[in-house]
Amino acid sequence: MATQAWLSAPLRSVVWLGGAAWLAYLKKPDGGSVLSVRTDTIGWVGGGLLLSGLAFHLWSNVSLARGEGATGATPTMPVVEGPYRYVRNPIYLAGIPLLLGTYMLYLKWSIVDLIPAVVLLAFFHLRVVRSEEPELRRRFGTAYEDYCRRVPRWIPRFGSVGQK
Repeated sequence: MATQAWLSAPLRSVVWLGGAAWLAYLKKPDGGSVLSVRTDTIGWVGGGLLLSGLAFHLWSNVSLARGEGATGATPTMPVVEGPYRYVRNPIYLAGIPLLLGTYMLYLKWSIVDLIPAVVLLAFFHLRVVRSEEPELRRRFGTAYEDYCRRVPRWIPRFGSVGQK
């Protein structure tokens, strides 16, 4: 299982980082490079969001891989370390500043760009609620139920709330 956990981590990163790279490619200036970014305040804020989303994604991904693969056996408890102490879905949550920051780096903005963002948010919410959470409840039982009572799904709670 340890190998599988560490193989899943790069796949999760390919999806999120690939999505950010694809968005950068779509938003870059016509005939320009993906490095042709804004240099005004909005561009700097976007760069900061992108970097913070990337750091949050990596922290979440490594924490999940460590928790899933720590013993080499099938995990018997949900991962509750790292960002999982504060929010149940940090990898999905990290995608928001990652993609928003990428979006803000480029001049071409359109209200139509909100449609894929809303669809993506709805898709991930439904995936978590209808697929992932029932599977985790089945796999971990009361340990996962206790975790759900302590740690919110989407909006992080800081302090001692998410800790044991």
